[in-house]
Amino acid sequence: MPYPTYTVDGVPLDAPGWRLAPGTALRPLPAVRTAEVQVPGRAGDLPVTGLDLEATTLGMTLWVGPRTPDGSPGGFAGLEENLAALTSLFGTRHRMLDLRFHVDADTVRQADAEVVTAAEPEVNVASATALLTVLFRVPGVYWRDPDASSWEALMGTESPPEGVAVDALSGSTAPIVDARLVLSGPLARPEVTDVATGGGFRWDGTLTANQSLEVDCERMTARVLPEGRDVTGSVTAFGPGSASRWLRLTPERVADDPYRRVPRVRLEAADSGDGSRIDIHARRAFL
Repeated sequence: MPYPTYTVDGVPLDAPGWRLAPGTALRPLPAVRTAEVQVPGRAGDLPVTGLDLEATTLGMTLWVGPRTPDGSPGGFAGLEENLAALTSLFGTRHRMLDLRFHVDADTVRQADAEVVTAAEPEVNVASATALLTVLFRVPGVYWRDPDASSWEALMGTESPPEGVAVDALSGSTAPIVDARLVLSGPLARPEVTDVATGGGFRWDGTLTANQSLEVDCERMTARVLPEGRDVTGSVTAFGPGSASRWLRLTPERVADDPYRRVPRVRLEAADSGDGSRIDIHARRAFL
């Protein structure tokens, strides 16, 4: 498989029967969902930070030929089969498509996408070739690592103001809002804060040495293990965006170096002991 390239649901878009046309775009920088706040007697608008981003679109043009999957010539019938395979792939409507950008053999970015429009193929009957243009939409904006990374640290009663670097998520360029956290006891009233934004959550409860608190930031649910007891109602979110999310792991530049970016968290509890720790499981996010 040549690099860079894209795949959809595991199907390469550079294959014997088709390939991405030159000039295929990279993922665009998402636009901000702007808000204009004006005050009489003050020039311009009030600055508003922390605005959400708009969904992005990504257009692709594929050159489609007559070759079969094994590379053999297939004539115009082969072209028709290849177009049918692509329209079936892009025509999925009952679920989101798994769109992946392969930078190289080891670097992959994944996004859930949907095809929102496709132009009529430009067919050359004589050469049994066609150009097919499709437009993908990424409703969730961010691209992710395909697999989650894990990070753990000890939890105590105090945390330095600068927090602790979540090294496993270094390199991210977008906030991570769907992390899964496991806080292991003994702990009393633990609190986790994202240093960059000042937002986070606290739980007004106590864990014994044999218990842990599982917090799902995507679903905004919490339960005590191993019993599985739901304690979502005793979790309090605070800071910017707390009405719609519990924790926003936001990467910050390290020493103003744009190539070094890492989220940092403050970990605190009213009481802790030997074995008190936190485990964070999340996929890195990218604009």
